[in-house]
Amino acid sequence: MPVPCPCCKAANDAGPVCRRCKADLSLLFAVDAERTALVTAARALAAESRFPESLAALARAAQLRHGPDVPRLRAAVLLLARDFPAARRAYDEQRGRPA
Repeated sequence: MPVPCPCCKAANDAGPVCRRCKADLSLLFAVDAERTALVTAARALAAESRFPESLAALARAAQLRHGPDVPRLRAAVLLLARDFPAARRAYDEQRGRPA
């Protein structure tokens, strides 16, 4: 996912330097890398049926940066955990419907 520059709002896909204004984006890229690692870990934990740990990793990833992938994965993990009411609420929330 592109990292937006906080200075000029340009989308940056590669490198820790903004393509437009040359601002240092290394901290933003580090946060994005940590978020990606957390989402990957959450998927692996869910595959091992370690649902509470998976949900905790997803919660931490959502704190780092919002995106459409985390709410969808959270709903799927809740389904796998057989928590159907919570899965439905998570699905409704990510679709923009009131819970």
